[in-house]
Amino acid sequence: MSEVIHNGMCAPHLLNRRQAMQIGVGLFGLNLPQFLQAAASSDKRDISCIFIFLAGGPSHFETFDPKPDAPAEIRGPWKPTSTNVPGTFISEKLPLMASRMDKVAIIRSWQGKTGSHLFGSQHVASGFAPVGKQYFPNFGCLVSALQGSRVKGMPPHLGLPVAARYTNPPGYLGTAYSAFDLKGDPQKPEMELGGLNLSRVRFEDRLSMLSQLENLSRLQAVKNSQLESVDKFTDEAISMLTSGAMQKAVNLDDESVQTRERYGDNIYGRRVLLARRLIEAGARFVTINQAVQGGLFGKAKTNGTWDNHGWLFDSMMSFSNRPAGMPGNKRWHSYSGPGNLPQLDMSLSTLLDDLDERGLLDTTLVVAMGEFGRTPKINATSGRDHYPNAGSVLMAGGPVQRGVVIGATDRKGSLPSTRPYRPEDFATSIYHALGIDPHLTFFPRLTRPTPISSGTIIDGLF
Repeated sequence: MSEVIHNGMCAPHLLNRRQAMQIGVGLFGLNLPQFLQAAASSDKRDISCIFIFLAGGPSHFETFDPKPDAPAEIRGPWKPTSTNVPGTFISEKLPLMASRMDKVAIIRSWQGKTGSHLFGSQHVASGFAPVGKQYFPNFGCLVSALQGSRVKGMPPHLGLPVAARYTNPPGYLGTAYSAFDLKGDPQKPEMELGGLNLSRVRFEDRLSMLSQLENLSRLQAVKNSQLESVDKFTDEAISMLTSGAMQKAVNLDDESVQTRERYGDNIYGRRVLLARRLIEAGARFVTINQAVQGGLFGKAKTNGTWDNHGWLFDSMMSFSNRPAGMPGNKRWHSYSGPGNLPQLDMSLSTLLDDLDERGLLDTTLVVAMGEFGRTPKINATSGRDHYPNAGSVLMAGGPVQRGVVIGATDRKGSLPSTRPYRPEDFATSIYHALGIDPHLTFFPRLTRPTPISSGTIIDGLF
């Protein structure tokens, strides 16, 4: 077993299953801080991730898998457009991304298990289908537990504004490994750590800071029965509030007006811009719950506005005007900015350019996906319903191959016509891209050695 001894200590992430079982439950009962140096696989890549969660479930037909040869009730009114990758076509409503397809990989044979927002979101965000309450953590929370902070004063995992709606991001790890959420408008974000709003806490000196944070953390610990969170909250909050790294990262005024406008100078574009700045400042993982709020969803903050059961073609483009033919008893909230599709086109294309120009695309994995796709047949209210049988995912950066399309759906977009790739396979591929061996790395603190992923690496992605 000498090969798993590193610097005089046992390296649990390098154990195979038999070795782990030989050591027994004592090892896996260790506290989480002892796992913070759980390294990546032997190549020692240090890759960050921006995970763009398209809450509500985007239509693959109107994004990255148009079906121009399908019947009208399936293909819809929009046409495909050619891209800068010969032979690859995407929706005509994504013109900016069409000229960046040489930077990304599109996986068109995604397939999930459930049409439930709750269970679908948890499955996609963790790589494990939940049975009842979510148990296994979302990707960013596990990366935070395994690797810890990269830069003093910069949390390893942040949620903008939350680390994926409908999920319990830390799962069994508990509140101590919650994402550090930056809520509200990124120009004046409200900083939350494990439910504590640090934006409203004022500190005169380090001692006062310690006292106030201990009081707040103890209250939160009692509320959540997570006693481990007390010291961790205190340490992380003091580090963040005294180092200046976070304050500098959230200062979007450092960016030119032109850059802010390219992302979209609104709350949704600013979140993607802020994600880039956080990665640049040393964050390991940023989860963006990206869904423009408006239309039938009212003034909600994180609802799934990709969830267009009705009036899809109006709603994906704009919430400015009430769609023609909508019954008077339907409540409509107007929002003057771009709808989900043009906002994604603007923000994602600019993010890819920005990362590339700054030399960060090679070290930053970008993932854009929702919890499921949409039904092939357009319904009576010009919408598409929940559909777990098919969908598309965009990945870019890090070791991901550029300019490739992996997999396909049938003529009607109803099922994968090639090998289906499921949330477990995306989890495995994401951890692999981050340099973490998905099969030889085990969840911390569990008495039974459990690999962090059970899927396979997507063929052709790397």
